[in-house]
Formats: sequence, C-alpha cells, structure tokens
Amino acid sequence: MHSSTLQRRLSRLGIPSVSKARNGAWLALVGAVHWKMLANILGAADGTAHTWHTLNGGDRASYVASRLKAAQARAGPE
Repeated sequence: MHSSTLQRRLSRLGIPSVSKARNGAWLALVGAVHWKMLANILGAADGTAHTWHTLNGGDRASYVASRLKAAQARAGPE
C-alpha cells in the first residue's frame, strides 16, 4: 500500500495526522505503564521509552512513589 493511500484512509477515519496520533499514543502509554515494561512489551529501545516518559513529565521516583502509595492503599488502615 502506498503511503498516500494509507493517509487518505486514516483521514476518513478521523486521524488527520499519523505522527500526532502516534505521539499521543506514546504519551498515553507511558502515563499508564512503566517505561521499562513498555519498552519490553513493544520491543522499543529503552532510551526511546524513557525519553517519552520524561516528555510526559515522569521520573523514576514518581513511579516508585506511586507503587508504594498503591500498596499502602491495598493494605488498608492499621
């Protein structure tokens, strides 16, 4: 399939820009899944996934903090 054919089909489906859709998908994914796991699942380079994670405003400490907070919430009050 030629790239212009694919672009026309995607435009008809409401996706006018493939790059914007791809970038939005990366940002959504790194917001939901740790970047290292995402790299393994998608077969992407660690550096690529980490760059998207950083662009999304994340850092390593925030992931650890969110995991600790989730574990405390599951444990319930003492």
